[in-house]
Amino acid sequence: MSFSHNKPFIKLIDKLTERIPLLGKILTSLFGFQEWTMLELARIIEKRFKINALYILNRYILKNKWGGRVITLNTSIASEVRFLPSQEIIEILSRSNVTGIANCYCRETQRRYNEPNCTHPLRTCIHIGTGKSLYDIPFKSKNLKKVSKQKVIDLLERCDQEGLIHQLIYYPNPNFYYVVCNCCPCCCIILNRFLRYGSPQMVKSDFIAETDTQICINCGNCAEWCYFGARIYLNFHLELKPDFCFGCGICISKCPQKAISLKLKGTS
Repeated sequence: MSFSHNKPFIKLIDKLTERIPLLGKILTSLFGFQEWTMLELARIIEKRFKINALYILNRYILKNKWGGRVITLNTSIASEVRFLPSQEIIEILSRSNVTGIANCYCRETQRRYNEPNCTHPLRTCIHIGTGKSLYDIPFKSKNLKKVSKQKVIDLLERCDQEGLIHQLIYYPNPNFYYVVCNCCPCCCIILNRFLRYGSPQMVKSDFIAETDTQICINCGNCAEWCYFGARIYLNFHLELKPDFCFGCGICISKCPQKAISLKLKGTS
C-alpha cells in the first residue's frame, strides 16, 4: 500500500523497496535518525511564523510518504478469525530484533513548554531496530531502555485501556516502520494533524469493527472513544459508519456488553 499519486519517482521508490527490502530498511533507518530534528524544526517554524509547517513538509517534500499505520492488539480480534501474523502487533514486536521503550516526543514537548496536555503516560514509544544491538536504534532516544517483550505487551495493553491508538510510524511507505507509537488525538502529531488536516497520512488496519445489534444496548460509550467518526451517538441513537472505521479496536474495550469485535476485511 502506498501513496504514489501517479508520480513516477515515487512509484519507482516503491517498486525498488518492494524488490529490495533492504533498501526500504535503510531509508527507514535514515529517516528515523532525523525524525526528532524534523519535528522540532517544524514546531519552531509553526510557533514563530504561525504556519502549518508540518503539513507543508509532509505534502510537498516528503510527498505523503510518512505517516502512521493503525494496528490492533490481538486480544481485540474475534477468536474465530484467521489472519496473517504480520497483521498482529504482538507478532510484529516478537519478530523485532531490538525493542525498547522511550518517551513520546509529542507529550514530552507539550509538557516541556507548559502547553495544554493530556494525562496519558509519557514513556509509550516502542523503538524497533533493524540490527541486533541497541546501537541500531535512533540516537534521538536518549532515554530509551531495552525491556523484555512481556513489558512491551503490558504497555500495549495499558495503552489499549487508556484509549490510545497503536500506530506503526512508517517511511518511505507503510511497509517499512521504525517505531510503534501509542497516540491520543489531543497532542500526538500524526493522529492530531490527520484528524484536522488529513496530513500526515494514516493507513487503516486490515480489520473493521462490527457490532452485534442483538447484544448492543445503545449506550453510546463506543462513540465517545471513536476518534475517526465511525460511531456517532445522537438523540439516543447509535449510527455506524463502517467506511470511517480504522480498525483500531478501542471501541471494543469500552463496550460494557462486549458487543463489538474486529473482523478481517472481506471475511464478513
